[in-house]
Amino acid sequence: MTSSETLSRADGIVAALLTPYRADGSIAVDVLRRHTARLVDAGIDGLYVCGSTGDGVALDEDARVLCTRVVAEAVDGEVPVIAHVGTNSTELTLRLADRCVGVGADAVSSILPSIPLTEAEVRDYFLDLIRNAPAPFIAYNFPARSGVRLSIDLLAELACEPNLHGLKNTSGDVFEMSAFTRLRDGDFRVWNGHDEVLYAGLSVGACGAIGSTFNAFPTLYLDLLRQYRDGNHEAAMTRQRQVEDLVRVLAGYGVMPSLRAVLDAQGLDMGPSRRPLLDLDDAGRRRLLDDIAALDLTA
Repeated sequence: MTSSETLSRADGIVAALLTPYRADGSIAVDVLRRHTARLVDAGIDGLYVCGSTGDGVALDEDARVLCTRVVAEAVDGEVPVIAHVGTNSTELTLRLADRCVGVGADAVSSILPSIPLTEAEVRDYFLDLIRNAPAPFIAYNFPARSGVRLSIDLLAELACEPNLHGLKNTSGDVFEMSAFTRLRDGDFRVWNGHDEVLYAGLSVGACGAIGSTFNAFPTLYLDLLRQYRDGNHEAAMTRQRQVEDLVRVLAGYGVMPSLRAVLDAQGLDMGPSRRPLLDLDDAGRRRLLDDIAALDLTA
């Protein structure tokens, strides 16, 4: 099966993987392999490696390639693997794209550089990646992180490029997302990027979602998507309300350290957060787990 054929299966719930570390800061390869296998066993539709959730921009090139290789080997073609390769340099991003595809990634994706860019520079950055990437490319719109909002006019131009497979849209703007999904005569793939607005994203045409909280609660989101696709909107909305309650709790403690703590409690030693991110202390972890236990996350 080609990468393009495999990637077509990513229309669904794609986990933006959290990266596990050892105490010395190196990648905990064994934990990453087990975490990947567990998500695949849960029925996840794809994996997004070394994105914002996975500390991609805080890792060096070799570490990002290592994560991609470990995940690709662990899934062995069962689900698509999307490698986030964004950096502040077009040349480095393309080199990382070549290396990640070489170790098994089915597609590559990139956020915009974290430096001020004009619209012309944004256009050229994405065009360089789309036209030169060795696999299908997924653009990543995250204005709160990059400081630049991708305009509908620019995305419409980019959508004319055959190697642009779609967009990971982490803006929370559902009106904007609806406009994006209408490109290519309504056939443009957009993955919802804010977990807490998944139902709204689906309702305006998102093909699925790429999210961080899927790491620890994959079945919650898989069930929401299944109910939505089956037309059981009351059940889907029940799941949506549970997602909102969950995200509200996680955000209150900090989403990334909270997810690390939850996965630890689920039996995966995720290790310390990547500095400068801070972990929860013991009291904070206990309160977090109690607050999650108090939620009604049952079907």
